[in-house]
Amino acid sequence: MRKTSWTALPIFSLIEGMGNVPADDMRRTFNMGIGYILVVPPEASDQAVSLLKESGFDSYVIGRVSKGNKEVIYE
Repeated sequence: MRKTSWTALPIFSLIEGMGNVPADDMRRTFNMGIGYILVVPPEASDQAVSLLKESGFDSYVIGRVSKGNKEVIYE
């Protein structure tokens, strides 16, 4: 997952700082404001982003799914 793909709302920094919450816990608990995730084949990502933006939804490519050890790796 690319952490720089989207801008998290300021409330998450406030919670992290005031609550002394580790970054990994913030990502797991709050998902940092991502909301819904749509998983599409890589070759369809540009079209999916365009369609969502045309429909008035902010849309970002935040990562990829690959075979592994059932963990999230942040870039």
